Amino acid sequence: MSTSELTAEAAPTSSSGLFQKALTCLALLFSVYMIYATLYGPYRTTLVHLAIFLAASFTLYFLQNEGRGKSQPLLRRVVSWACVIGTLASVAHILIDLDRILASWGASYLTNADLFFGAVLVLVVLEAARRESVGFFILSVMGILYILFGNWLPGILGHAGMDLRRFIYLTAYTQEGVFGFGLDVAATYLFMFMLLSSAMAQTRTGDFIMNICNAYFGRRVGGPAKSAVVASALLGTMVGSSIGNVATTGTFTIPLMKANGLPAHKAGAIETVASEGSQFLPPVMGAGAFIMAEMTGIPYATIALGALLPAILYFVSIFAVVHIESVKLGLKGLDKSQIPDARQVFKDGWHLLIPPALLFYLMMGRGLSPSYAGMIAILVSIAVAMMRATSRLNVSRFIAIFDKGARSTASVAALIAAIGFIQQAIVTTGLAPRLTEILLMGTGGTMILTLILSVVAATILGMGMPTPIAYVLLALFVAPALEAVGVPTLAAHLFLFYFAIKSGSTPPVAVVAVVAATIAEADWWKTSVSAFQYSIPGFVVAFMFVYSPELLFQGSWPDIAMASVMATVGTIAIAGALLGHFGWRLSWPERIALGAGAICLVYFGLFSDLVGLLLIAGSVLLARYRAVHFTAGSIDHMNPGGKL
Repeated sequence: MSTSELTAEAAPTSSSGLFQKALTCLALLFSVYMIYATLYGPYRTTLVHLAIFLAASFTLYFLQNEGRGKSQPLLRRVVSWACVIGTLASVAHILIDLDRILASWGASYLTNADLFFGAVLVLVVLEAARRESVGFFILSVMGILYILFGNWLPGILGHAGMDLRRFIYLTAYTQEGVFGFGLDVAATYLFMFMLLSSAMAQTRTGDFIMNICNAYFGRRVGGPAKSAVVASALLGTMVGSSIGNVATTGTFTIPLMKANGLPAHKAGAIETVASEGSQFLPPVMGAGAFIMAEMTGIPYATIALGALLPAILYFVSIFAVVHIESVKLGLKGLDKSQIPDARQVFKDGWHLLIPPALLFYLMMGRGLSPSYAGMIAILVSIAVAMMRATSRLNVSRFIAIFDKGARSTASVAALIAAIGFIQQAIVTTGLAPRLTEILLMGTGGTMILTLILSVVAATILGMGMPTPIAYVLLALFVAPALEAVGVPTLAAHLFLFYFAIKSGSTPPVAVVAVVAATIAEADWWKTSVSAFQYSIPGFVVAFMFVYSPELLFQGSWPDIAMASVMATVGTIAIAGALLGHFGWRLSWPERIALGAGAICLVYFGLFSDLVGLLLIAGSVLLARYRAVHFTAGSIDHMNPGGKL
């Protein structure tokens, strides 16, 4: 089954239920309104715009299974309908009394009706968060309790306190709560990219990318694994979710890798690390990058450009790991009968590359806003798809673009709306600067120790939580400490975003690895451990761009070019040291020397680069000499003709 067929089969429009068709009509109206808002700005005020967005999203989210013929517990159905009614009533109250609410000078001006509907909205948002992530729901409840009762805590964690009336005012009627930056990001940026991802699926862009990757990489050593890496990178830029990427591409790449001889847990691990890296690859980097732009005030185009070289280095490291692992296992490429004809594939599907290329140009070259550029890319993707019979849309697939895209956004909004509780708990109580002080006391203000502690925090906070939520927590808790020890704002937030993504494959939770292991029918623990091992070269990349800002396109072009070359050598060297091969078998002393040389290349400087290159060259030459004269352990000797 192709990617597009899978998507179409799962599309809600395939349901024969009248209720689901009504929800599809709502999704279409929702999409039309969001296109209008992108072209002409928010309707009336930002608060009204976000209230409409929340009402439509929560209606789609809570009623998504109604009318499908699936048996659901009665209590869950009752709660779902109650949440929808509560959301619509709360939003209607805001719209009806908008002028009075906007003119209110504080919590003391709220009426009993204001307090009631505000409390209902808080409860509905908590229920939505609970359904999406129990861990984040617990954290949200803890945040609310801290806001209301933190004045009872002793010492540095205590604050002046906040009564219930003021909490409801800030949460339900200002942009410091539910209608804060989280929901604003979902409405301003994320919606269009969810539609774009849906459009790419319905136009069979995924099939084209998979075929072109197999055509160019399938015949090489470990061809299926290399195709999986490249396909996940390209498709992931449109999916914007590690788990979504694994579920989409892994269904096809993992069985192909296993059939080629790769053990199941290693196939799952490769798909895991490739899918995670795709979330860091521009131009579409998922909700976390949009939130970063909102929180830091750095233009999204600057963030995407800064992430470009680190993302490329990450995939260089995975490609090196895949090649070395494939050679060690003696894997060959695909049989000629399994390799598509590259010319024919490109001839049939070249037009599908126009929308992502246009998106990159509009955002990076023209500096258009992400939402506007995304809207244009959606319209162009539909137009170019109609040009060829292989991608032409029928009515049901055209509707599915907007239906599936709107419902996907609703799932994100269900979680991201609760960010306001955490934001209040950290910002309005004054906790943020106190946490920064605690972190700096623990690390003594040393940059490397603060970075390492940040990685530990990212792993802990990312356990079982989606990347956007993990990143927000890190940005609020940890980013100020990184900036205080001298890490530039862009580097600090990209570093935290990077490890928020990587927490998905880090044991003991490793949510992304669990999904991949399920598809691979492998042991999830072995899969997550292998994914963590394969990720180690990628971990080094994050430290590289902190210590070498040239990798974020900050500096002169000669320095950027030299830093890129050194970082590439260092990344590949780390992969060789990790797996014990670098053209020849490596002994432990050679592996240590190779790894030390790669670490020296982390910091961009003449002396450190020379030392690093000497260590790398020395370890490789020694391994070659030993292999030729004593063990004959050359990779090329074992696998002649093994090409990248």
